[in-house]
Amino acid sequence: MSQDSVQIIPWYKQPWLWFILTPILAAMTVGFIMLSVSITQQRIDPPLNKEFVRDGRGYAIDETMIENAKKLGLSANLKLDTETGEAILTMLGDLPANLSTLELHVKVGANHERDHVIQLHRLGNLPQFNGSLTHPITARSTFLLISPEGKWKLMLDARPPFENKVLAFIP
Repeated sequence: MSQDSVQIIPWYKQPWLWFILTPILAAMTVGFIMLSVSITQQRIDPPLNKEFVRDGRGYAIDETMIENAKKLGLSANLKLDTETGEAILTMLGDLPANLSTLELHVKVGANHERDHVIQLHRLGNLPQFNGSLTHPITARSTFLLISPEGKWKLMLDARPPFENKVLAFIP
């Protein structure tokens, strides 16, 4: 036997090399993909709202503002007109005479980019408030009705469609 008769395969065609390198290359590829997703994704862990308080190792919802609304006997009915973008709120309960505006916070899940705040203005001395939607609400949302001084709030979860539907805020 001469050495010329044995053909040497190049290193990149060796089966044992690829048997060893394939899991390493796959792990590195998946790792880089996960790294790029974690860097570019902005909404993975959004900041907590003011209504959450630390409770031991977890978080709990601070319900003092909701309890204040119960003490005042407040409730509300909200009607959203999707064609004109108008929000009409009728308050029930003891409203202060000097209350001229309310804030309606619309929170759309974990997507903070679609959240918005609607300023509701009182119509004369009536217990009605009027405001305009900045853009249509097309997904399940949490509606927070908050007093301007931040002493009370009413909360409601609702799903579209909102046309010809009255949303009732009951503390």
